[in-house]
Amino acid sequence: MIYATRDQTKRKHLGLAIDFRKACRKSATERMNMLIEDYNIASWIISKTLALAYFVAFLSLLPQVLGLYGSQGILSIDHLLNLLDKELKAERFYHVPSLFWFSSGDLTLKLFCFIGMTASSLAFLGFSQSFMFLTCFICYLSFVSCGQIFLSYQWDSLLLELGFLGLFFAPWQWEWIPLAAHNLHPIMLGLVIFLLFKLMFLSGVVKLTHKDGSWKDLTALTYHYWTQPLPTPLAYFAHKMPRWFQKVSTVIMFFIELVCPFLMLVPGKTQVIAVALLLSLQFLIILTGNYGFFNLLTIGLCLAVLPDSAWGFKINWVEATTLPTPVMLIPALILVPSSLFWILKTLSENSTKLNFMLPYMRFFYPFRINNPYGLFAVMTKTRPEVVLQGSNDGLNWEDYEFQFKPGGLKKAPPVCAPHQPRMDWQMWFAALENFNENMWLQNLATRVFEQSPDVMTLFSKDPFKGTSPRFLRFERYEYRFSDFKDLRQNGQWWERVHSGSYGPVFGRDDGNGEPA
Repeated sequence: MIYATRDQTKRKHLGLAIDFRKACRKSATERMNMLIEDYNIASWIISKTLALAYFVAFLSLLPQVLGLYGSQGILSIDHLLNLLDKELKAERFYHVPSLFWFSSGDLTLKLFCFIGMTASSLAFLGFSQSFMFLTCFICYLSFVSCGQIFLSYQWDSLLLELGFLGLFFAPWQWEWIPLAAHNLHPIMLGLVIFLLFKLMFLSGVVKLTHKDGSWKDLTALTYHYWTQPLPTPLAYFAHKMPRWFQKVSTVIMFFIELVCPFLMLVPGKTQVIAVALLLSLQFLIILTGNYGFFNLLTIGLCLAVLPDSAWGFKINWVEATTLPTPVMLIPALILVPSSLFWILKTLSENSTKLNFMLPYMRFFYPFRINNPYGLFAVMTKTRPEVVLQGSNDGLNWEDYEFQFKPGGLKKAPPVCAPHQPRMDWQMWFAALENFNENMWLQNLATRVFEQSPDVMTLFSKDPFKGTSPRFLRFERYEYRFSDFKDLRQNGQWWERVHSGSYGPVFGRDDGNGEPA
């Protein structure tokens, strides 16, 4: 009787323990579901932001792709891959992951832009999002892997990094949920927020760790508005603000980039204020500079931080289906260690303690799924511009006008974002270096001599009206914003001073190996 009672007691305790574990599991599941449901709006925003950013990226690349990468382009992808094929052999598919290995003709380049635009549109409309994002990722990685200097900007890396996360936003199934999206798994939502943290925090840290005195004495913004690659008209007026205003603006910027990434993790009003400040920085950047689709991606990441309770309303455009937790651990195990590497490496740039991570980082590098960030670590304090000029007599020279970068003094700073004119952008970098570091300019001169129609569309003015000049040269000028008087009276936005030759004078080959 005593043994029977003890046995019954054991069974009773065992049953209570099982019920307790079930209750814990149920409670954890309920908490996870509540967390997922509280980020319906965030899930919808980040999914649509990624789709929209892919569409803009491919649309922006389409009118430039043949001029940059076509058979008669500046840096032909077909020519590059022919060289790499001999050098890398079987390893080429890993080191340069690109579908252009199978075909890289002009039609293929344009086709990939159209495929990317179509897939991103379908993803935005709610058709099989995971398959569409995979298509976009493969197409864009194919371009970036072969794109050399013209596709090496931080927003290209950011798009691929967020694009990799996007592969885990929705179930892998064929479906049609018009304009809707799926709930993000909490792990995936955490990785999205961590990406924003890395992006913003590193942007502030690099300005201090690179020992540029203009950031430390708070004078950097007195140079920034007129020396950045493609300022807007409002940048002209921002530059004219008093010095004290520029210094205060720099302090506010450091607070937003270094402090707000931490404050946005604190629930409640603190989080809302931090996100509002992060967004305000992005809108100010949009108003004063053209940075492609970078701000679009960043704004989407910022809005993804806010729970539904912060918005004060719910939406019905989100499906409750989520991927299982073990699947979510795959991107987490890949991205968290490498993101921590970049954060710690930026904080202690010369430290060798993280060198053990280098093989890991090199392994994933070809796929561009984890990247360092930080614009304007060193502030440029002058604005050299490289101007392409042509002549038929070697005495009288005419300027070729680029579509967006400064040229003519009365040419107003453009508003072209989220489009990115990649040749114009790269001319800004070339001007900060010397000719031998930018041999692609020699290719540009060759295409101008040949009157390549794809390359000539990248200019807004051909002074020789479709004919090839006898001579071409690159000259360097120092540009700066004009004063208010010149703008009011003459409509002159810029002033410039010639500072010398940038490279050699090129002569047109007459077909016999001699200059014409």
